[in-house]
Amino acid sequence: MKPTVRMILFVLVMAVITSGILLGVEALTAERIQNNQDAKLKIAILESHGIDYTLATINETFDQEIDIVISGDWTFYVNPDTNAVSFAISGGGVWGPIEGILTLEADFETILSVKILQQEETPGLGGVIAESQYLATFVGKKMLPQFEINKDTAPNLPNEIDSIVGATNTSKRFQDIMNDDYSQARLAWLLQSQLGV
Repeated sequence: MKPTVRMILFVLVMAVITSGILLGVEALTAERIQNNQDAKLKIAILESHGIDYTLATINETFDQEIDIVISGDWTFYVNPDTNAVSFAISGGGVWGPIEGILTLEADFETILSVKILQQEETPGLGGVIAESQYLATFVGKKMLPQFEINKDTAPNLPNEIDSIVGATNTSKRFQDIMNDDYSQARLAWLLQSQLGV
């Protein structure tokens, strides 16, 4: 057998073995990865509603304290004690997807909390979008008539906050994510409220 043929066969065999190993590892870890993502979502929702939990009781606390309401393509997480509502938001940032949880007070207009679950923005610039100190500026702001993240405006109106210094594009994209998802979620929420779904 020629050396070239041997080399090609060796590369093919190694590719098959490596692919098999990677597929096996993926199959073995898929459930654990999904469980971790579910826990991350539940933690963000519980914290948004100010509900205490321990790592050992995340699932039980979530099931006892949060009602799940589905309307169309939207899943809402409702605190029956306060009627505050959480739902997932997501969209394209500058460098990758931004995913989070938006929690509104019972009026479905006033922001109670914003949590970021995933983002790939530039650390120290757009990455500030996930920092709790910046996200605290969203609390108490209104989603209507439209939420705005503006550069250098003072004083801020009830529906606006300051943009991230040096990350105007990230700020703009996150503003669009919040407004687009809010408008769709609001329609779904109003529909289920009217129909009693």
